[in-house]
Amino acid sequence: MRLDVSNHHSVENFADQVVREFSHLDIWVNNAGIYPMAPALEMTDPQWAKVLSVDLDGTFWGAKAAAERMNPEKGGVIINLASTAGYRGFPGMAHHVSAKHAVRGLTRTLAAELAPMNIRVLALAPTLIETPGVEAMKPMFEQAGTNLDEFAQQIPLGRSGKPDDVARVALFCASNASMFMTGSTLAVDGGQLAV
Repeated sequence: MRLDVSNHHSVENFADQVVREFSHLDIWVNNAGIYPMAPALEMTDPQWAKVLSVDLDGTFWGAKAAAERMNPEKGGVIINLASTAGYRGFPGMAHHVSAKHAVRGLTRTLAAELAPMNIRVLALAPTLIETPGVEAMKPMFEQAGTNLDEFAQQIPLGRSGKPDDVARVALFCASNASMFMTGSTLAVDGGQLAV
């Protein structure tokens, strides 16, 4: 089902559809994110607003819609996608970096608020992940002076991540193996934040 994560009505309709089809909602992953590059002094109001509306507002609307539909007796898990950009700055990505810093704070706050409802909230902070979106962005990164292949070689494990690397950690977060964890952001970064 298509939805616009920056529109809370669209997100609520999606959550309602999930409950109609599966009779319950117990795992929700906020995974939408965009990162068009623009130097801060050249960034337009619409560029800033669009990234924040998807990366941050969409995470909030998704978490809120999910929590409202989760059964407090069974509980649930909300997983927010932050980024290593939520720990450091990246030239040309002031909007994305700001949003991902905020997602980490939102995760901690929601974890504290939703714990009495038996809802755990965790975040993942991936580094460069090989996705079609990242591949399409390579020319834009290169124009901004960042070679993604060289960037990947600087990751201590010597490579960029694959979607499955992130999915495995998300599976751990969604499972009972992490049942005493909430409010944490787990780095899925090949050691990038360690150096």
